[in-house]
Amino acid sequence: MKSIQLLLCGLLLLSAWSCDKKNDDLVMPNTGDNFPQVIRFDDEGDGDLEDADEFSFKLVLNDRSDASGENPGGKITPLKEDVTVLFEVKEKEGFNNLASYIKGVKAFYEIDDCTTSEDQGIDLDVIFDAATGKGSVSFPKDVEEVEVVFETDEDFFNDNVLNKDERSITMIVTAVQTSGAEKVTFNNALEFKYEVLDDEGVHGDWELDHEDATEFARFKALFGKVNEDIAGLDADDVDKIEISIEYNEVKVVVELKEMEEIDECDGPEMVNKVIELEADLEDLSTLTDEGEIEFVGEVEQPDGSIKEFVYKGEFKITSAGIELVLKGEYDDEETDKITLLLKK
Repeated sequence: MKSIQLLLCGLLLLSAWSCDKKNDDLVMPNTGDNFPQVIRFDDEGDGDLEDADEFSFKLVLNDRSDASGENPGGKITPLKEDVTVLFEVKEKEGFNNLASYIKGVKAFYEIDDCTTSEDQGIDLDVIFDAATGKGSVSFPKDVEEVEVVFETDEDFFNDNVLNKDERSITMIVTAVQTSGAEKVTFNNALEFKYEVLDDEGVHGDWELDHEDATEFARFKALFGKVNEDIAGLDADDVDKIEISIEYNEVKVVVELKEMEEIDECDGPEMVNKVIELEADLEDLSTLTDEGEIEFVGEVEQPDGSIKEFVYKGEFKITSAGIELVLKGEYDDEETDKITLLLKK
């Protein structure tokens, strides 16, 4: 019996020694402060119409693991020291003279929903040399994101023709300068591209004549399946209907004659009630006066579940405005292919 016990003990010791030997080369993963903070662009792109007087990008920190467990997906942990982020224009399309377009630069961060550092007279160090396309901005400690705003000449691109060549600026982050007290790096795989959208093309705010009974009926038939409030509309309730085609989304906005009070940063304000649908652009022909369009959105159901809606079709720019031909899919139902005539 003793010999069996000795044999078992020997096997256990041999197994433990083998496991220790096997684990000799293992390195425990770094966690928490052992990982460097990573600064990156918040979005990979943005765009606005030709006569926009500014554009901007945001710099943010990567989410980090939350030791408390309150945020399983991670959360932003602000920096413990101020750092300087260097950026530059990687390339530009459709124009050469950067200095004629960009007239100035500023930067700020949000303190709350109604207040920015700029409002509080806090000046962030930011510079941009339009001759070289290089710049830098301070990213302060205890801040989650910084927005860099470029003031532009609103007449530089603005004309009365449909431009069929891309006009854009692509920015990259090139370095992060620190005192060395904290590990901070940057994501060099991401770029930010700002695109100038032509307001003679499909982009912009298009208005539907809701007083035209035929157009109003078509509008309700197209979007009423997705939104019950639209389905129940009467033309006399409506002040304005717009379909806005933006850089990466489509908004359907019905402005009602009925007023409501909302809380703004400056206090209560009376405004028109609105019914709004928002959707992400999945496909859009640009730099052309006709092409394809597809946008996808979601609607929350009474039970809290989410259902997706999809609109696909074509557009054609005419001297009178735009012909928008769409077919909707929602809740296993489809609309007919419906043509809307809209004007700017």
